[in-house]
Amino acid sequence: MEHSRGGQSLVVGISCAFLFLGAAVIASAQGETPSRIDELKQSIAGNEDEIRKLEAEIAEYKSRLDDVGAQKKTLQSAIQTLDLARAKLKKDADLTRAKIARTSATVSILARGITEKEDRIAQNKDALKNIILKVNEADSGTLLELLLSSKSISDFFVEVEDLGRMQTSIRDHIKGLERLRGELEDVKTSTEKERKNLVGLTNQLDDQKTIADIERKSQSALLGATKNQETNYKKMLTDRETRKKQFEREIEDFEAQLRAEVDASTFPKPGTKVLAYPLENVFVTQKFGKTVDARRLYLSGTHNGADFRASPGTPVKAAGDGSVIATGDTDRACAGASYGKWVLVGHKNGLATLYAHLELIKVSQGASVEVGDLVGYSGNTGYSTGPHLHFTVFASSAMQIVDLPSKSCKGAVFHLPAAPAKGYLDPEAYL
Repeated sequence: MEHSRGGQSLVVGISCAFLFLGAAVIASAQGETPSRIDELKQSIAGNEDEIRKLEAEIAEYKSRLDDVGAQKKTLQSAIQTLDLARAKLKKDADLTRAKIARTSATVSILARGITEKEDRIAQNKDALKNIILKVNEADSGTLLELLLSSKSISDFFVEVEDLGRMQTSIRDHIKGLERLRGELEDVKTSTEKERKNLVGLTNQLDDQKTIADIERKSQSALLGATKNQETNYKKMLTDRETRKKQFEREIEDFEAQLRAEVDASTFPKPGTKVLAYPLENVFVTQKFGKTVDARRLYLSGTHNGADFRASPGTPVKAAGDGSVIATGDTDRACAGASYGKWVLVGHKNGLATLYAHLELIKVSQGASVEVGDLVGYSGNTGYSTGPHLHFTVFASSAMQIVDLPSKSCKGAVFHLPAAPAKGYLDPEAYL
């Protein structure tokens, strides 16, 4: 069927514009560099394999540390623990490096995706502009003019239908652009998340190097103090146990004098599970209260928190939103007598949580934290029979930070949280 010359030029013009639109999409797709993206994907796959291998090796080191920790305390087992901890920390650092490489490659792929989508949007917008201009030319004439310029009524209706299809197609392509913009925002969000993850991993690697250095110095100090003699080690353990018991008696006497009222209406009821576990992998080695181990280990016969298995350098996370009330290191006052390095976080729900025996503290007093934020890394500081995390939950209204002069360590002043017996709550009732 023949069309008028004006109708034909209109249809041809719009068709050319659509061809340009298709060419723009194809050109943007051809502008990608598949070989480079394939290389990045292969790199990620290699990183994934390395990560799985390292995670298996780290799990083996953790198992060996647990086995040694269950053995009788000897100088040999103490040195073996330090050796295994240092070897595990090296693998931890290797694992972090592999994760950094994987994340870097992921960020590169996402960045290329952003560029590709931005190019497609720009090219499609230019093509649509040309189409809209053509359609506007047609719309500038009246239907009467189009009817008069057509050779026949059938030609007129064909041209009207063509215009309708073109307008529908424009609407579809505009929706496509909106979809592309949505995809672009998603990619940008993913990229920002991965970049933050990359910063976190880089900081973690620096922390792991610091902890490895601490472990090396601890081993050197142990060998120096004992002169590599088992009898000297036994004497050191006996002296530490004596100081610990003396300090226990002092803190127990002090807390017995505290008269803080514990109002149960000011904090959540037990069983409400308002706190998150402070470790990614949870294994309770000693429960709260009057346990068999507590009767053996503490003069009071009561354990004021819960102990979790954690090899040196394990990330310790905030159990809830809040702010850091205080941090401290009792080893500075008297080595091996109390909590070692500790962090205390106050929560808005009337609870406070203590994280003790840390190797490295990563927060400072007054800092705001959200649940899951890093507060430190687990260790073996203070009085500890082996690497672990001690976790205490307080009723905030009954807890206070005290500076307690000690008779067990002459001249020492212990800076730490204290509360009357009712101020200590069972952590597992809130986890």
